[in-house]
Amino acid sequence: MINYSKWFIRIAALYSLLGALIGSDMAGKKDYSLTPAHAHILVVGWLTLFAYGIFYKVFKDISMKKTARIHFWTSLIGGGLMPLGMLFYYKMPNTASLLSFIIPACILLVAIVLFISIVFFDKKIFASDSSK
Repeated sequence: MINYSKWFIRIAALYSLLGALIGSDMAGKKDYSLTPAHAHILVVGWLTLFAYGIFYKVFKDISMKKTARIHFWTSLIGGGLMPLGMLFYYKMPNTASLLSFIIPACILLVAIVLFISIVFFDKKIFASDSSK
């Protein structure tokens, strides 16, 4: 099985750098028009993917493996492309750029629902250990 934790954290680190660079650029230019995209890059790209990475590091034994795999890919596609699509939209607002962040945002919603289903319904992650 793919090491979800490692890849979530690595990709989150890249988004951290991207968010910091955009924030620095905005501050240097005193042009804060990209604030929504900057915030989404940091919250969705950096914080959310990092939190998922920590979750999969802590809870290694998951019974819902197929759901976890789908969660991983929908999180990367939705969480990875939505902030970039939003950035694209704020630079060039048109129908194509609008769809470039609305479609990934819908995929990201699917990822969130999958994560919630793992957290609430996986039989192994919150099972009490009777040997302790």
